[in-house]
Amino acid sequence: MLKTFKYFYRFLLAYPQAFTIFALSLLGLGFFGSIQPYFYKLFIDAVPSLNYQYLLKILFSYTAIRLLTLALDLLTYYFGDLIVIKSARDLRLRVVKRIQDLDFAYHTEKSTGSLISAVKRGDSAFFNLFHSQIRVIRVLINFITVLALFSFIRPEIAILLGFSFLINLATTYLLIKNSINKRASFNIQEDEISSIIVDNLINYETVKLFAREKWELSRLKRNFVPWYKKLWGYGNSFRLIDIGIGIPANLSLFLILLFSISQTAKGNFSAGDLALIIGFLTSFYGQMFELLYGLREIAKNFTDLQTYFSVLDEKILIKDSSHPVKKTSVSGEIVFDKVSFSYPNGKENALKNFTLEIRQGESVALVGRSGSGKTTLVKLLMRFYDLAKGKITIDGININKYRKSQLRSFMGVVPQEPILFNNTIAYNIAYGISQVTKKQIIAASKMAYLHDFINTLPQKYETNVGERGIKLSGGQKQRLAIARMILSDPDIIIFDEATSSLDSESEQKIQEAFWRVSHNKTTIIIAHRLSTIMKADKIVVIEDGQIKEMGSHRALMQQKKSLYRHFWKLQVTPI
Repeated sequence: MLKTFKYFYRFLLAYPQAFTIFALSLLGLGFFGSIQPYFYKLFIDAVPSLNYQYLLKILFSYTAIRLLTLALDLLTYYFGDLIVIKSARDLRLRVVKRIQDLDFAYHTEKSTGSLISAVKRGDSAFFNLFHSQIRVIRVLINFITVLALFSFIRPEIAILLGFSFLINLATTYLLIKNSINKRASFNIQEDEISSIIVDNLINYETVKLFAREKWELSRLKRNFVPWYKKLWGYGNSFRLIDIGIGIPANLSLFLILLFSISQTAKGNFSAGDLALIIGFLTSFYGQMFELLYGLREIAKNFTDLQTYFSVLDEKILIKDSSHPVKKTSVSGEIVFDKVSFSYPNGKENALKNFTLEIRQGESVALVGRSGSGKTTLVKLLMRFYDLAKGKITIDGININKYRKSQLRSFMGVVPQEPILFNNTIAYNIAYGISQVTKKQIIAASKMAYLHDFINTLPQKYETNVGERGIKLSGGQKQRLAIARMILSDPDIIIFDEATSSLDSESEQKIQEAFWRVSHNKTTIIIAHRLSTIMKADKIVVIEDGQIKEMGSHRALMQQKKSLYRHFWKLQVTPI
């Protein structure tokens, strides 16, 4: 709990001057808002004297206090909003940055839907917790003020009031603790619902292809059963708070007023004393309900905020060097030296004592069955994971010595399944480079044989590609990804099945462009389509995380028992 509030106030105190004005205004607001019922006593006690001047003096003082309270109220909420809006912005930026900085493994294990749900709830909770705390602090100041005032005027009332407050506070603690547990339990089910909905939206094309709309709706309905139970239990925890607090509070109010009336009837209290007590008590108990509901809101928002802040506590396992090498480019000499690796909570021995040297400007194709370790090599090269044993060097420098962002900036990747932003074609092509001209974008798209297609579109380069590039075909997305890679002008080029979705004519054109672009650049090609790698300087056949064969296309084809030759025959021999 303490850690969550520590995070919370760390962001608020990032604006110390505004926070100081806010805090002083809140203290003043709580104090001057609390003493107003005291004027009821002054008025009533002064009436029998019929001293007009004195009554006017009380009236002007009372009005001045009310105007001061109004001014403090405006200051409190103006500076409060100023702080919380800026702090919420800072927090959201920090959380998003943390999510971006977290390792590849974190994102493979995390549900996007539950993460979105947690961030949305947390952002809302930050605002709500701040304003709930204002309510609670005002009531606490009110209570302290009233208690201090009655200690001087009527100590017996102060004792009764304090005793009543402590009983209600203890009851509140127990009931709110129950509500927090119910909220945490409900959040788990809410995240599950959100995860299903987001998963459905992201994969809506697959849902439609298999006509699974009814099944998906049925799956969602099934998950709403535990969701409904948890939400109902959470909602009922509020009703329990209402009963558990409302009855003792009203009973306390009745008993204190009964005592005060009896004392007035006996002549021990003046009419002004009774008016003061009634004014303070009705105000105080009304505010005490505000306090209890405020604590209830704090409990609810605290649970949501705790999950939100937990993102900041997620460990970054793949860390940058404390003294990174500073280079703006590399020549591209890559060495995998006795590399061994197993996926966390996944495939063991994905690579075993793997050694491979790639010379500067050399094109190397990685071939093998699915799961043999081809893509794993690229992930390790880009430091999505760290090695169990061995090392990987670029230009003789261990990749651990480069900053991750710097290391990846040396490489241009064309993935098997390009994921595009829901933005324009021009935006997606230019994504890998900060400053670019329209002329450069067009030149890159021409090299990727995409320009002619773009010109057939009504909005041409300003055409929106849709969520994840859904408005484009698989081949068009791959050509766009190739254009993006070309424009970024990397030192090392990585093709991961980059022509798998292209027709034969387009594939031939892309290959021509690819070999032209990759000339004199270190190139790694992952391919199942062996026709795309015939020109590679070196073909590496991988089996069970180890090198099975290595050589040129011609050399490997001349080996009668070559695994590569076996793969080739499977692809060229008609069924």
